[in-house]
Amino acid sequence: MYRKTLVIQAEVQAEAMLFVRITYILTIMLKAPIIATCLFLLAFSSCIQYALSSSKVLEFTIYADGTTHVFYQTDVDPQSPDAVLDLYGNTTDNLVIRDQNGTLLSSKMSANGVDVETLGASTVKVDYDTPDLVSKSGKTWTFHVNSPVDYSVLLPANTVMVGMSATPLNLQVVNDQSLISFPSGSADVNYIFGILGTSQTATRAIQSARDFINTVNSENIKTPLASQKLDDANTAFNQGRYSDSEELANDAKNLAVQEQQAALSIPKSSGDYGTTLILVAGGAAAAGTTVFIILRRNRTAKEMPIPQIPSSNYVPPDKETIFRLKPELRQDDKDIVAFISEKGGRVFESELRKKFLLPRTTMWRAVKRLERGGVVEIEKVDQQNLIKLQKVEENPQ
Repeated sequence: MYRKTLVIQAEVQAEAMLFVRITYILTIMLKAPIIATCLFLLAFSSCIQYALSSSKVLEFTIYADGTTHVFYQTDVDPQSPDAVLDLYGNTTDNLVIRDQNGTLLSSKMSANGVDVETLGASTVKVDYDTPDLVSKSGKTWTFHVNSPVDYSVLLPANTVMVGMSATPLNLQVVNDQSLISFPSGSADVNYIFGILGTSQTATRAIQSARDFINTVNSENIKTPLASQKLDDANTAFNQGRYSDSEELANDAKNLAVQEQQAALSIPKSSGDYGTTLILVAGGAAAAGTTVFIILRRNRTAKEMPIPQIPSSNYVPPDKETIFRLKPELRQDDKDIVAFISEKGGRVFESELRKKFLLPRTTMWRAVKRLERGGVVEIEKVDQQNLIKLQKVEENPQ
């Protein structure tokens, strides 16, 4: 009897175990398609997210003063109301973000980069300037970046590369500027400006000195010493003595600084004129250096308001009329006027720098020169300079 009971219990247990196993298998079979679908959707959404967040175009344009203009274009999810974009460099100036149609998008800086209200956009284009990507040691400048995508670097004019830490994909010269394409990853580019004594560097020094002297003269300040030194630089250049020409041009610019400071702060009856000039110039240079360092240290990645060109009934003047009434305009000033005219008569200063690849100080002097000539007027729009062509009046006969 004991043995029979054991058999019955074994059969019952076997039946019970069989029933449980069948139920478990059926449950798994029913859930398997759902699980597989979820896994597929998860993998597909990850691929979509990766494709949407990767940059398609990344370009770095380095100016002569070490400032770098960054432009990149990336795809974003049109179903998402906003997107977080990474920025290269901790400090940003003149930040402008547009969609694929050129519409300005609102943004604000955050710890992770910049938060952009995409408003259904599928592509975002980002433009800004940063001083954080270029450093200088002695005469050597170094550009450094670490990018997850391929990118290009446009060096300033009249520079010579002296080293690269990565093998470029392509290297070409565009308008006397080196354009280098790099694969994704980290890269350093070391460069110096043209060797002293070439015709290019001498021409650049003469132009820089002439621009500064003209700016000082426009303030009704005479610069006889600087003007004479600049004439000597031109004479040396015409004789093929480019090294002497460049040094004389630099001396002319320094003399113009001294004469400007003397006219602003030194009485006409001062005794030791030369010594005082040197002391004033030295003090001004030291003060300027101190202010520059303080400003650089205090610059932070603040929220940059998106500029909006105010709507109005503004009708741009004809550029040919400006050229006819202002025949004394230099060729580079005419090029700036022509570009503003093509843009409808109003552009931001940052657009001019990007177009002509000029440092901020050089472009600002050109704009102020045109303003003094009555060709343009400058307005402040959301902390940026809006340059607008104005009507040039006929001179009464």
